[in-house]
Amino acid sequence: MKSKKLFSTLFSFGMIAVSTSTIMMNTALAENFEFQNIRVGGAGCPSEITQIVTAPDLSSASIIFQRFESHVPMIATGPKVNPYISILNCNVFVDIKLPANKKLDSLEISYDMRGNAFLDQGVSGSFKSYLISTSGLGTERGQQAQLLHDKNWLNSHNEQFEDFLVQSTKILPLQSSCGNGTRSDVVSVHLQHQLGSQIQRGFERTSAEGTITMDSSDMKGGLKLRARTSSCRGSDQGSGRNCRYTRVNARPVLVCN
Repeated sequence: MKSKKLFSTLFSFGMIAVSTSTIMMNTALAENFEFQNIRVGGAGCPSEITQIVTAPDLSSASIIFQRFESHVPMIATGPKVNPYISILNCNVFVDIKLPANKKLDSLEISYDMRGNAFLDQGVSGSFKSYLISTSGLGTERGQQAQLLHDKNWLNSHNEQFEDFLVQSTKILPLQSSCGNGTRSDVVSVHLQHQLGSQIQRGFERTSAEGTITMDSSDMKGGLKLRARTSSCRGSDQGSGRNCRYTRVNARPVLVCN
């Protein structure tokens, strides 16, 4: 394991020739909606080192990351930092703009990634992906996150060395109300990806180490989003609402208009 100290690669949701990474967000029918106002943030993909590139017609976008890797033990940067736990979050926020008399039926999320785990005895790890929230046009959901995909390395009694794949597709029914042709006809989606490693209790004073990294399986791999829309009919037309969560006295409050 000690020979792995200098091991370093990229966590990515796609790959380009200059060894950065991308998320490709492709539309099913570009004329029916637009991906817009895409934001990222978190220790796994801080916005200042993450590039977002959109297509001219806003039908697709690429999010280019530089690095996402979990390693323990960490360097303790303060008294409250536990060097034996490394959890990195990457938050992705996407707004889907719907035209008049169109509604969002579902969001298809496809994963196609590979990675490497190098974990000494006494070290566990995990990769998890969540749908945190949706809002706008009647798609509001509770505050509890929905687990979309996970992979775990929990057998800390042995060394764990693995080249692995994360490949799956999730279809999330959203069933939005109909767009009214206004600027507020937007469905907002918050996704979070979490990569973590931990030195278990009793192994803190040993020489145990752990590193988990991920990258795309090929230049078309990564996290892909596809929105599915349909036309509104009859009384469905013009029924759109736009809602958002805001904070009042430090508590979340749902506001609709």
